[in-house]
Amino acid sequence: MSAISRRTVHAYIVEKADTEPTYLRARDIASDLDGSPKAVAQYLSQLQDDLSAMSLEQWGRSKSTTWRVEVNES
Repeated sequence: MSAISRRTVHAYIVEKADTEPTYLRARDIASDLDGSPKAVAQYLSQLQDDLSAMSLEQWGRSKSTTWRVEVNES
């Protein structure tokens, strides 16, 4: 069983984020972090409102949800 956590997913997003939009999929994040896509998707949904330095939004759905991540310019 994986030890993926909300904190781990948050750190991953912060590492991957840029001022240009970055598009990530829960299954790809889960693969990189050795966790389940379902858990990652749940954490991403929770993090949407918690991130002040960046925006995180569901962008599209096909075989899996794509998330658009962008650092907010200050």
